[in-house]
Parts: sequence; C-alpha cells; structure tokens
Amino acid sequence: MAIFRNNLDQRRTVLRPMHAFGRRPSACQTVLQAPDVSQIHALVRWNRVAWEIVDQSRNGTTLNGERLVSGRWTVVPPGAEIQLGLGEESIWVAEDLAPPATCLFPSDGQGALVALSPRENLLPDTQQPEVNVYFHEGRWVLEHIDGVDQLGDGATVRTSVGSWEFVLCDDLESTAENPIATASPTPVEVALHFDVSQDEEHTSLRLVAGGKSVSLGERIHHYTLVTLARVRSEDAQRGLAPQSQGWIALDELSRMLGVEPSYVNIQIFRAKHQILNALPTHSADASLVERRRGDVRFGSYPFLIEGGARR
Repeated sequence: MAIFRNNLDQRRTVLRPMHAFGRRPSACQTVLQAPDVSQIHALVRWNRVAWEIVDQSRNGTTLNGERLVSGRWTVVPPGAEIQLGLGEESIWVAEDLAPPATCLFPSDGQGALVALSPRENLLPDTQQPEVNVYFHEGRWVLEHIDGVDQLGDGATVRTSVGSWEFVLCDDLESTAENPIATASPTPVEVALHFDVSQDEEHTSLRLVAGGKSVSLGERIHHYTLVTLARVRSEDAQRGLAPQSQGWIALDELSRMLGVEPSYVNIQIFRAKHQILNALPTHSADASLVERRRGDVRFGSYPFLIEGGARR
C-alpha cells in the first residue's frame, strides 16, 4: 500500500498497481491542476519487486532533482521526491513503498489505512458495526442496512464516524491468501442448532460441522437469527419457492423484536462476525443472512430450532 504525499498541502494518495498522475480526470488516479502538468504526466507502477516511474509529459519529471529520460522506467527509492511541474504543489514525496493491496483509505487523508480481510471488515468497529466490506463471488461488496452494493475502485464507504475511499488492487483477487478462493473441493457442511428457552428470553447456538458440535453460547443476536429462521421455515411450509422464502422488511423485523432497525443491523453483523470466526477453514460458503433493498432473510445454512414458546 504505497503512499505519495504532496509537499504543499500534505494530502496523500494511495498507489494502484498502475497509477497515473496528470490533469485528465478520466485517465488519472491522482488529478493535478497546475497548467504546466500534462494530461497524463507520469505513470507509476508496481513491477512485483519495486515501484518504478516513467515520464509521459511535455515539460518533464524529476526524481530527486534528476530529470527522467522520457519513456524509460526508473525505480523509485524510499523517501524519493518527485516533481511533476514547476510549482511546489507538483512535488510529491514517496512516504511508503509497500506492495499494492486492496484497502480502505481515510477520505480526509488522515489516520491509518484499513487492510481488508476477504471474509469481513466491520466498520467503524466490531462493537458497533454499521457496514461490512468483504469479498464474495469474485468481487468486493459493501453490506449496509439497506442492502448489498458492489464496490468499484474509488467508491466511498461511509459510517456515522467517518468515510473511506475503497482502493482496489487487482492482484488481491487471485491471491492464494484468500481463504474463500482456496477452500477445499469438498467443503465441510455446516448446520446451525438453536436452543430457545420456553419464555423466549434466552437463545443459545451450536455449530455442527463434520460430525462435531461447537457451542457459541447464549447471545442476544442468536434470537435475531432464530426469528429470521422461523420466517423462512414458515414460508417453506406454506409452499413458497426457495427464492421467495424468508424475506421480511427490516422495519417489520425490528417491530417483531421490539428494537430499532439500526440495532437489528448491529445484531446481524455481530452474529455473522461470531459465526464466521467459528467456522472451520474448509466450510461451505453459504450466506448466513441475505439482503435486498429494505429486506433481509435467513440464508442457506441448514438449521434446527429446539424449545421456545412457538410450536
């Protein structure tokens, strides 16, 4: 996650694997306004060993005071000063030269980047999550209270405490470090077993996978899952097609649970966080809770509900 810092205003930019500096917004990841800067002034790229730069301009580019030979790639050393025009606003310093990686970068340019795990990234934190960013079916998505959106490079991820720029680096999509991509050809099937007290006040959950049972204890968010599972079960008993089973408006679900929709959303994120962390490495990639605009439903995990006041 290489970072260049502007010498004048101290703004920072995160480098993509191929990164263009210049005046043309449609072609450049970092847009410069100075009149002596070319439409595409310079390119910086990751060659899988180091970052290097090439001049593409009319007026030239300097690296640590030395003018670059046009069209020739040159390695960028740590702390290098790169000048893309005559003014101080055109000077950039190589603050970090780490390899590229898909991440979230604070929109205000302050603070640390958020390195992304393919499975889940709860923001602003795991205690009060509002959104989740994760890699699913070959693309990065943003899950929020109203649904799930695909994330493209440069998209903004917002929460009540701040916002981030989504920085997409294609190298990550094929990496062997992605636990989803490297799942076993014969994944372990996982089932959820709920145990609900007679007064509906307590709900515990066990994961059953590969003949083994793991207790996840008693949590408030388990009752949220039970409620969603019951809706799906009732729709199945009524003969609804699988693609139509279980959908319920988030507002209606919140009324059933007697809490605000935002709180229901937090409970769903907490449930997914706990269960994902407890799943075996080679587990089936099923959806725990699915979303569409304004609606949610229990996903495709098999489940069993024992006890409870409802029969």
